[in-house]
Amino acid sequence: MALLARRSRRDEPEHHPVTPSIPSLGNGVSVPIAPADYPVLLESMRATTLPSANTEFHVDWMGVRTRISMLPWAPAELAGTVTPMLPIPDDGYRSEDSEYVALGLALATARHTFRIVEVGAGWAPWAVAGLVVARRMGLAAKGIAVEADPIKVQWALQHADDNSLSTELVEGSPTKIAEAMAVPQTANLRIVAAAVWHEATVLQFPLVDAEDMGAAVWTLPGTDVDYRGAHVSHRDVSSVRMHDLLVDDQLTDLLHVDVQGLEFELLSATAGEVQDHTRLMNVGTHSRWNEGMLQDFFLRRGWGLRIDEPCKAHFTMTHPTLPGFTVQDGNQLYENPFVM
Repeated sequence: MALLARRSRRDEPEHHPVTPSIPSLGNGVSVPIAPADYPVLLESMRATTLPSANTEFHVDWMGVRTRISMLPWAPAELAGTVTPMLPIPDDGYRSEDSEYVALGLALATARHTFRIVEVGAGWAPWAVAGLVVARRMGLAAKGIAVEADPIKVQWALQHADDNSLSTELVEGSPTKIAEAMAVPQTANLRIVAAAVWHEATVLQFPLVDAEDMGAAVWTLPGTDVDYRGAHVSHRDVSSVRMHDLLVDDQLTDLLHVDVQGLEFELLSATAGEVQDHTRLMNVGTHSRWNEGMLQDFFLRRGWGLRIDEPCKAHFTMTHPTLPGFTVQDGNQLYENPFVM
């Protein structure tokens, strides 16, 4: 008969209770900006004297001129008007108040210089507004606006010129764009005709009407269907690396990202460059999944979330992706405590 030796408790190794490791999200420093605090940051961007609107432009409280006839969706009655009103809850043609607040915070906390990078820029409203206000504040300012749609690139050039900003256009192959980005910027605004990605390559961009502000450089694999379920033709578009937009002697005060549903894929793949070179990051969000993934990812890295406005979706009909149901973008403003 086999005998099994039984160890006494005295023979067993002594066990000490292990303190569980509890993950901490966020940095414990950043505090959300309450809507009641929005007016203070918005007022900090007010122009003392507003320029003339003439017959083509709408002039806002910052003194930014917008050519209304250039924007197909903008209410025609805004042309020839000047408004001192703050955009609370929104401005009626561009965005909600929280995006303006993000710009106001970036400008209010800038020191001597101001740098803004706008990804998925459209007609570059945030880059232009930031440069106009920074110039008035006496800050040495420069910006980069990246847009893949050639028509909107022309809008961005026009919008900058309408606000007396010098521009330089960067376009061509991925290699040519990378080479141009390595040259020090001399103009107020560098406009890059490309899509932003984590590598320099060629992507597919849909051919859509200029008034469609929801185009994105992705389709369902093996199809011509975009994220909204639309069958669209595509053209090749060069990409520019996030690295080339941010790696500069000057810290980027505000990175503004609006890439129609690709925000998590882009920012998680380029998080190292973003964290090393960016103070504040404003992200237009297009699905609850993207919002949650961004929160988990950046809060785990120690960022703070100053503004969190969920997107709005209407779950009717059918769409192949969650961003396809979105009817109003969300907005998240992240603060990087490591470079503040």
